[in-house]
Amino acid sequence: PSPPPPPPSPPPPSPPPPDPAECFEMHDASDYRGSVSRTVSGHHCQRWSAQAPTQHPYAPVSQFAARGLGDHNYCRRPGGFPCAWCYTVEYTHKGWECCDVG
Repeated sequence: PSPPPPPPSPPPPSPPPPDPAECFEMHDASDYRGSVSRTVSGHHCQRWSAQAPTQHPYAPVSQFAARGLGDHNYCRRPGGFPCAWCYTVEYTHKGWECCDVG
């Protein structure tokens, strides 16, 4: 007699659910509140509360809290830009770059 067949393999584990903080609902990512802090080309983001190396009009950040700005360097889309973005610590010709937030 031949041995019995092996039991079926268990199903692969399910992927973890997405981190709700890394999600957004608006098609333009204007409600993104995650923690991506590098641009699409790998540059580090400048803190929104800092005015160096790039000075910007989003100060004081407390006036822009509803747009997700604060004492952090996470990518955001406070308005008018085609993507979630940040000012960069490293030199770029624009001083800012888009981020890949999903």
